[in-house]
Amino acid sequence: MRIYKYIYYASFLQSMKKNAAPEIPVYSYLSFIQTNNLITVINVLLIITRIDIVYDVLKLVLFGPITFYFINYYYFSKKGNGAIIIRDESYSLGKYSFLLDVFGFASFLLVVLTYYFYREF
Repeated sequence: MRIYKYIYYASFLQSMKKNAAPEIPVYSYLSFIQTNNLITVINVLLIITRIDIVYDVLKLVLFGPITFYFINYYYFSKKGNGAIIIRDESYSLGKYSFLLDVFGFASFLLVVLTYYFYREF
């Protein structure tokens, strides 16, 4: 969960410079990454256990981000955790903030790779 707080902090500060409502792109980005991570975990579990379940990845891709968007909205806005994270400067990675973008890109690549191995084996 800590990585998502780092992503929230960096994305929120970037979005605050460009958008009147900086939460919307931040929640969208977070929900995209969380959906990718969920699909990766499901694929890895199915590869390890060798269970032959055919699940509809398209439904996860469509409904996962929507579900995670509302979860993020509740967690960061309604519960007030977003304001706490923004005030806490320990979430700043400084010049290493590009690693968060690498994590986002790698999470997508892991989805593709694990889904390929799941379908082939």
